[in-house]
Amino acid sequence: MFLLALACMADNSLYRADESAGEWGDSGSEGAPSFQDTGDGWEPEDEDSFFTLAPAPSPTYVFVANPARDTVTRIGVPDLDVITAQVGSQPELVATTPDYTRAICFNKGSDDVSILDAGSLSEQRVEVRPHLDAMELSPDGSWAVLFNDQTEEDEDAGDSAVSSKEASFVRLADGSHQQMALGFKPRAVHFTEDALSAVFLGDVWLGVVDLTADELSVELVQVAEDALDPPSSEELLLSPSGDYALLRQSEASELVLVDLYTLAVERIVVGSGPMDLDLTPDGQHAVAVARGSNELWIYDLTDPYAPPSILDLPEDEVLGSVTFAELGDTALLYSTASGVSHYTSWDLTTDEFTVHPLPKPVAAVGIDPTGQTALILHNDEDSDDMNPSYEGHFGLSLVELGSHRANDYVLPGEPLGYSQSDDGAKGYLVMEGVPVLEVLDHGGLLLDEVDLKSDPVFLGTLPELGWAYVSQEHELGRISFWDPETEALKTLTGFELNAGIEEEE
Repeated sequence: MFLLALACMADNSLYRADESAGEWGDSGSEGAPSFQDTGDGWEPEDEDSFFTLAPAPSPTYVFVANPARDTVTRIGVPDLDVITAQVGSQPELVATTPDYTRAICFNKGSDDVSILDAGSLSEQRVEVRPHLDAMELSPDGSWAVLFNDQTEEDEDAGDSAVSSKEASFVRLADGSHQQMALGFKPRAVHFTEDALSAVFLGDVWLGVVDLTADELSVELVQVAEDALDPPSSEELLLSPSGDYALLRQSEASELVLVDLYTLAVERIVVGSGPMDLDLTPDGQHAVAVARGSNELWIYDLTDPYAPPSILDLPEDEVLGSVTFAELGDTALLYSTASGVSHYTSWDLTTDEFTVHPLPKPVAAVGIDPTGQTALILHNDEDSDDMNPSYEGHFGLSLVELGSHRANDYVLPGEPLGYSQSDDGAKGYLVMEGVPVLEVLDHGGLLLDEVDLKSDPVFLGTLPELGWAYVSQEHELGRISFWDPETEALKTLTGFELNAGIEEEE
């Protein structure tokens, strides 16, 4: 999620930008952002994805970890029946397997994992290595992998001996545990699409683990030429076939290509100042946005060693990021660093680029699952070419991608979470310090507001059913469910104790 300074107005409701307040142009603001020199005069792009949420629900249950009480609560839908199970100490992360049969809870305080049967809540508890702080599930739900995330601060372990270069692998079918010393502290773990391999991302090394082996072990691949002063590893893509890994490093003039079978490393040419690296929706190509040379470099992943295709981007535009629609033939190019109130659409069938205005610079971009509507978030930093109505405020734009018709809103607070229904018809937004659920009609480009009883903490959507759920601030737990068909809001308060439960329409 992108992090921005909070800017709240007295009125907690959203309101439309007043387009009569003045022409888009110089707002007279002195709040334009300053940038560090990265070779082309701009800061790096913000690659944190605001639009990605870890799976916590199933079509029939939502699982909530209660760290202060060492419990996990299961809330059934649509009846909102509540059952709470005791787990280990300080449960901080809970996720459901892709088949929704298990909920997996990482208990950070007791260094163990609870494997909960989703139906009965029976528990199998598995001890893991101490002082780990991150957990990811493999795509097939076979493994829970725990490690130390390099992007997180190390905790004070007191009198204990601590290593930040270890990992634990828990086989969820039988609760067996395998542990290893990775040899480096990773930034993240990625899985091949077939879930046969796990790849740990570090600045000097990639760590490749064959998940089909009886005894797991890590093979190290050096990706930094200078191990003493390596560039940071910014993005890692794995080809859908599981054959290749493609790495973008900070301030690098090449991409690193790793054959995951032979572990051979090649450095392949790319344009100046690559700032984003993404897969096309069909998984056949990798696209690098070379901001310094104002180009797109497109690599065929069936033969990534072949020369890439190169597309020139519109002159005078600063473009460092790309977001693809899952369906359709459109992608959006933009910059989170330039302070420019533009975005560029890319027609993938014709390779035509068109520049479009926005009321304020871009903070994040998401596209609904149908590929019909984009949601563009704007931060509270002002710029010379913004709509004056947005001065000092956050904002969002709903854009119909066929016509690029847009509806723009000024926001009363910092966006905290976004989620959407499986069919893409509805989207949901919550803001920090604003007790409101925003319901987005993607087709109509409209918002409706639903009042909450307290400030939101986390937002998600139930798969298949399409309900939105919002956990909220409350000492005994509070969660609300919004049914888009009946437009009814149901709130449970006090679910951590299985008592004092309040339900309202």
